[in-house]
Amino acid sequence: MSIENKKTLEVYNKKAKTYLKTSIEHDSLNPKKAKQKREQLEKFIRTNLEILPKGAKIFEIGSADGTNAKYIEKLGYEITASDVAEDFINSIKSKGLKVIKFNILENEFNQKYSAIFCWRVFVHFTKNDALKVLKKVYDILEKDGLFIFNAVNRETRDVDEEWVDFPNEYRMGAERYYKYFREQELNEIITNIGYKIHAFHKEGGENNNKWLVYVLQK
Repeated sequence: MSIENKKTLEVYNKKAKTYLKTSIEHDSLNPKKAKQKREQLEKFIRTNLEILPKGAKIFEIGSADGTNAKYIEKLGYEITASDVAEDFINSIKSKGLKVIKFNILENEFNQKYSAIFCWRVFVHFTKNDALKVLKKVYDILEKDGLFIFNAVNRETRDVDEEWVDFPNEYRMGAERYYKYFREQELNEIITNIGYKIHAFHKEGGENNNKWLVYVLQK
């Protein structure tokens, strides 16, 4: 576990409640846009998970408020949500979801899963962290299992990494570590581990290329 990720998790442990509050405030600035983004994400989740049988076991890394986990549950899958911050865990519990306190870089899985979902979490991983996570997920996926995640595209940024707190979007009053990945860089790591790229696209930002979105298959 890198010092960058460790310090970032300390911020979330202290300020998760602030994150939950500002996330709501951010969406309320443009409800129509927020609704469209939500519908787009749900369509993406639904489309890519539909190859799995109903009841398949899915694990989410970094569930935050539990919204994505709740949607996955509604689709008919057995979802285990997870996070490290108590305020996030309490928010997830309030939705009636199964949730555990889990740090992907330090804790070990105790079973295999048909899919792992990890949304807007890779932004806080160094390259070595990301490599460790990709390897660990590969090992616990069932045959033909899926790993769904996204990362910020380095091509849309001026630096490889930085410490930042947003003034208006998801502000928390403390800087967090952000890592930006180039597509080729991630693709090399992915293929070297043994994954197949089941689906890939870019989305978000002014040119619709802010996020690198992957659906990997074991």
